[in-house]
This record gives sequence, structure tokens and C-alpha cells, in this order.
Amino acid sequence: MSKTINAAVYETHGNPPDVLHVESRPWPAPAAGEAVVKMRAAPINPADLNQIEGKYPVRAELPATPGFEGAGLVAEVGPNVTNVAMDDLVILPHNIGTWRDAVAVKADELVVVPKGIEPVHAAMLKINPMTAWRLLHDYVDLKKGDWLIQNAANSAAGRAVIQIAHELGYKSVNVVRRGELTDELRAEGGDVVLVDGENLRDEVKTATSGAPIRLGLNAVGGDSALRLANCLMPGST
Repeated sequence: MSKTINAAVYETHGNPPDVLHVESRPWPAPAAGEAVVKMRAAPINPADLNQIEGKYPVRAELPATPGFEGAGLVAEVGPNVTNVAMDDLVILPHNIGTWRDAVAVKADELVVVPKGIEPVHAAMLKINPMTAWRLLHDYVDLKKGDWLIQNAANSAAGRAVIQIAHELGYKSVNVVRRGELTDELRAEGGDVVLVDGENLRDEVKTATSGAPIRLGLNAVGGDSALRLANCLMPGST
């Protein structure tokens, strides 16, 4: 009896519970330059649900398997593969469809994960932490001790900003809507955590002793974005 895998599939866009079903498929065979990855973890990201619902202008060719993120172990390698080896833990490329048991992937698109990182953590490294890294590096040349401010600080990307900024020696002001998040975000490395409101500028000035804030990261818009902008030093981003 040949080996099979299960894969989540949608043939039309719509509400995920209504349009998703599970299909049995043959175990993938690696072509030259490919590796078969046996999935170990694949999160459910809001972006995955948006893709299934058809909210993005660029849509997957149907039928499709969802899943933008995931990590797994190399189970087979095809000819001419030199960058990965059997049992390597790897992060899969975008748009491969990770909600399945196993998948054949171009080996040069795989990222080998360092030892000691669990699959459930590796599976979520590609989108939010990478977004946070680029936000902290692509717009302003921050130095140790520089201040930044962000709203939606309790989001996945916001938490990644907090932790990466802390490791790099940047100081962060983190704006949230609920006061009960304060201790939690401080424990993750947030230097200042404040509840959004009309007095935000004065509260930021007090909490930072008037230090100039060089970078503002807005994920909310509207009045919250305006209050964030009012906290920035002239000429900042």
C-alpha cells in the first residue's frame, strides 16, 4: 500500500469552515533540486484566513492548500540537493501551502533552522518577526538608546518589535488600548507601556523624560495614528 498524506484544500473562496475540506493525496516525490519536508508545525495566521476568503488582490490558483508559514523536517532529498540534509528542521517558502502532512519544495528555497529552536517557534519566524526586523532597520538608522513608539503593541508584530528592539538596545514606547496588558508587555521587554488616549503626548514625554522619539510604527490609523505622530521629534519617521 502506497504512502499518502492529508492536505487541507479549498476549491472556492469563502468562509474557511465552509469551504475547507481534507483530501488524501500520494506521498510527494522529490524531483531534482527538491526536498520533501514532513510538516511539524503550521500556524493559523489571520493572513491565511484572508487568503481563503479571497480578500487579497492576488489569489492562489484553485484548488489550493492554505498556509503561508510552517516548519518541518527534511524527509527525502532529490538529486543535486546540497544545502539541506535528512532530518534538518527547515522553514518553508511563502505560498507553498503548509496545511498538509508533507510537501515537495525547491531545496534552495528552504531555510535551515539552528539547533535548539522548537518547530512551533520556527513555524512562526517568517512573517511577524521578519516584519518587525525590517520596520526597525529599513526606515531609520537607530542606535542603542534611541526611542521608538508603536501602537497595537500587543499584536504579534508589535510583540516582535518589543523583543527585537530590546535585544538591540533600542528603547520602546508601546501604546495599547487595555491597561491590563501593561505588565505583560513590560515583561517582554517594553520600556514604557501606555494606554492610548487624548493625553498620550504628555504621558510619553513624562515617561521618556522628554527624550526624542525617532521612529513611529502605526498599525491602527485614524486618531491613534495622529496621536502617535504628535509624539515624534521633528524630522523623524
